Amino acid sequence: MPDTPLVCLRCGSDAIVPDARLVDFGDGNAKRTLVVGLMRKPDAFLFKDEVRVPLRAQVCGDCGFTELYAIEPGALWNAHLDRSERDWSRSR
Repeated sequence: MPDTPLVCLRCGSDAIVPDARLVDFGDGNAKRTLVVGLMRKPDAFLFKDEVRVPLRAQVCGDCGFTELYAIEPGALWNAHLDRSERDWSRSR
């Protein structure tokens, strides 16, 4: 996340909660950190090689506008490039 002062994109407030944790409550009310994922091999029958990274949020304390951020965006980007390269090599 940026080192510059945080300002809400919706209302312009500087009342920003910078690093809120996103929690998913699963079976039995078990807590899990919310993640975003991308499969490197989406067409594979097994072993789709999914890359998952945790999400964090910035929340405006005035209007409630919330932005989500991937903690390790580079891992997702590399998975996307691998998948794109694989798709390109198959289409040749």
